[in-house]
Amino acid sequence: MGDRTPGEIKTTDSKDYYIRAGWEARAETPDELAARFLRMIDALKKIDPAFSLWTCGGMRSVDFEKIRDRYAEEIAAGLSRSDWGEPTPVYGYWFAATTRDVPRERYFVVRCHAGGTVKESFPNSIILETSSLANLKPDPRVLSYRVFRPALAAIVDAWNPAHTGAYSQQLIEKYGGGSYFSPAWLQYLCPWLAQKITPPSTVMSERLPNGGLLMMATTETFDVDNPAHLAAAQDMAAAMAPLNALPWHSGRT
Repeated sequence: MGDRTPGEIKTTDSKDYYIRAGWEARAETPDELAARFLRMIDALKKIDPAFSLWTCGGMRSVDFEKIRDRYAEEIAAGLSRSDWGEPTPVYGYWFAATTRDVPRERYFVVRCHAGGTVKESFPNSIILETSSLANLKPDPRVLSYRVFRPALAAIVDAWNPAHTGAYSQQLIEKYGGGSYFSPAWLQYLCPWLAQKITPPSTVMSERLPNGGLLMMATTETFDVDNPAHLAAAQDMAAAMAPLNALPWHSGRT
């Protein structure tokens, strides 16, 4: 359920990039979650053609456009269940979608776990990730700051998370263990978290209209082999270190 890393750490040479948002316990119905999901998808479509068309579905794949008006039913079908098949609403709902009708190197997948109320650290999350297969590198055009900065903003706007970060998989493989706030390319903190840190002078930062804080290691595509990129990401993580000591099981939303 809750974990202490920004996402799954793959022991591969993956060239994928992703955005992950997390938040504490928040009870929400499938209808409420569907509204958030639609808001996110519609915002993503305005960013890049790669986000224009989606496929979703649990047991079977279906074009998202055909069921968007009843997407709450798809979410309801993803209710968490125990090993014995019994519903466990406290752990929320699981649902996902994948882009379609674009070259493989421009694919994205979005995986959602939301509506959970269990008193664990950030039991709810959204991950938007490039989806390369067979050693096919993602298209550099979709790995750009031009795509990832507004995509992160779209996720923040739709889901109101506590924190959201953009990462390269190589960065996570290098530094991803043991912290909620590991080195990142981009890092968003909600207003109450933003009040608890001072952004380092070595990174770019801005206050968002909602009072949250966005920090940026670089406006270039993050490269773990670029010393300047890596140093800025590490400085950002060091500034956020006090946040890891907070009582995350407080149940605060």
